[in-house]
Amino acid sequence: MTLDDDRMQVLHVMPNVSRAFGGPTESLIGYVQAARTQDIGVHVAAPSVSASDKAWLHQQLPETTFHLFTSAGQHAYVVAPGLWTWMWQQVKRFDAVHVHGLFNPASSLSALIGIARGVPTVMRPFGTLSRYTFSRRSTLKQLYFALLDRPALRRAAALHFTTEAERDEANRLSIDFDERSAVVPPPWRGEAVTPNMEEKAGRPTVLYMSRLHPKKNVQGLLRAWTQVVAARPDAQLWVAGDGDDDYVQQLHDTVATHDLGDSVSFLGFVSGDEKKRVLREAWTFALPSHQENFGVAVLEAVAAGLPVVISGAVQLWSFIEENDLGRIVDRTDPAAIAEGLATVLADEAGRRRVAEEGPAAVREAFSLERVGEQLVEMYESVLSTASSHDGCGD
Repeated sequence: MTLDDDRMQVLHVMPNVSRAFGGPTESLIGYVQAARTQDIGVHVAAPSVSASDKAWLHQQLPETTFHLFTSAGQHAYVVAPGLWTWMWQQVKRFDAVHVHGLFNPASSLSALIGIARGVPTVMRPFGTLSRYTFSRRSTLKQLYFALLDRPALRRAAALHFTTEAERDEANRLSIDFDERSAVVPPPWRGEAVTPNMEEKAGRPTVLYMSRLHPKKNVQGLLRAWTQVVAARPDAQLWVAGDGDDDYVQQLHDTVATHDLGDSVSFLGFVSGDEKKRVLREAWTFALPSHQENFGVAVLEAVAAGLPVVISGAVQLWSFIEENDLGRIVDRTDPAAIAEGLATVLADEAGRRRVAEEGPAAVREAFSLERVGEQLVEMYESVLSTASSHDGCGD
């Protein structure tokens, strides 16, 4: 053991831990909280964030030690020399390093340092190895992957995927990681309670609640919506979320072009009581994305008892299908999206069943304790392999 107590000690490295980073930061918080249920000691290293974000992080994870370093650049092009110097000097104090993300220097160089220093290193790709995401990388990014990320992935002690679908997609890259891979989903940290069906909206209501971005295929949802309201003129679509001004304006233009103004409401970013209200009152949830590494918004909807209509590119689809919690549709076909929505809206018995079974399924599969056990299994496998390799060299 390398620190001052006898617990397993894991260092998480993140390219960004700000609130604005969204899902990745939230999933990190979940993984740390899950690790705490198993008495794992956790440290987090990352580029520095604002004072308000630091206060928020310490509020979320009061027993976690953060190592935050001055950085330069923005988006994926952030460099943090202090982080890498500290990693080289301090990483051997930890039993394992858990690096989150690819295609950014903060993560890539940290992974290579952990590997070079002989510390078992787990890498989580953030869904960046999917066909959709990988095909949109520039030539420069492809070269970056070849020079930095691919060698690190090949030498990492383990690769951490959040779904089986993510792992299956990454297999095409011929990195040979099957025996070094683990699937550990981010835990569900919110409430998962059976809703009161008497509180549902008086009109058939579909909720979209996510970032407004082309990847989410909101345009495809709006094109499908023209067919839904043609059959059910009383139906309404709530679009909750925000995004770049130009893209949001394109969505408003689509609504105007198809004369959908009476049936589509843009709610903006929702949180707190308003978020609880829309989840409580909606009849179903829709996310026909072109690619989703996991689908936290989908899990949130199911935890609220909503059946979902999602594309097969939302990598939580297998959980939805196995538990019969909604419909999986072809994201490229507005008619298929419309048919999925219409079927769920017409199936009152099915909606009531999901209201009962959905929250229970989330609690069983994604609790902090369950995910904590999976993390321990992954880390212990990594440490056992590292120990056996050390023994072979004696």
